[in-house]
Amino acid sequence: MLRHPRNTLASLLLLASALPPAQATAQDNLDYVLERIRVQETRHFSYRETRNMALLAEPWQATGNLYISPQQMVIAQQTPTLVFTLISAGRMQHIDDAQDINRYLKLEQPFAVPGMEPFMLLLYGTIGHAELEQDYVVSFGNSGQRWSLQLAPRQQSEDRIIRMQLSGDSGQGPDRLVLEQADGDQTEWQLSLLSQGEAATHELQQLLGSIHSSP
Repeated sequence: MLRHPRNTLASLLLLASALPPAQATAQDNLDYVLERIRVQETRHFSYRETRNMALLAEPWQATGNLYISPQQMVIAQQTPTLVFTLISAGRMQHIDDAQDINRYLKLEQPFAVPGMEPFMLLLYGTIGHAELEQDYVVSFGNSGQRWSLQLAPRQQSEDRIIRMQLSGDSGQGPDRLVLEQADGDQTEWQLSLLSQGEAATHELQQLLGSIHSSP
């Protein structure tokens, strides 16, 4: 796999940033936030991704749209090139027309994206505080202005993320995600919720129609 912006797998890092808004308050605890994190309805986000990589002299940036629903996740990168990543319970598809790429990966378990299974459980599973702490060192805080959730895997390897941090304004959902990898690379996502519910479902259906109808 090429080290220059890892479109397929690196795009999957965005799945953490797809978390639906968690109603964080000064009285929040981790269990409360985890309950709100699980996918309840379709949501449409815009995003800006910044990657700091050892092999790149300058940070690499991309922007696009993220759609998450109970059935699937769609990452639609708009710049610097048009790239789509579609994730359902049983498979992942990566489409890059400019590079003539259309790849499929069968997932052995529902939403079990390789190397990202615990992270996907936050969205599509029923994992709670106790189960999360079996695999991660968990730190959660709420200053009254912003809340923050940090996860550090208890078992680390060279090809895995060593630290994940989600944060957002108090009373709002996540607007920032930072992922640090064992090789020193770091990816940051800035998120903005554009729509949710029926409006987001309609927008997702329109996008999927355009993808499937493209030559």
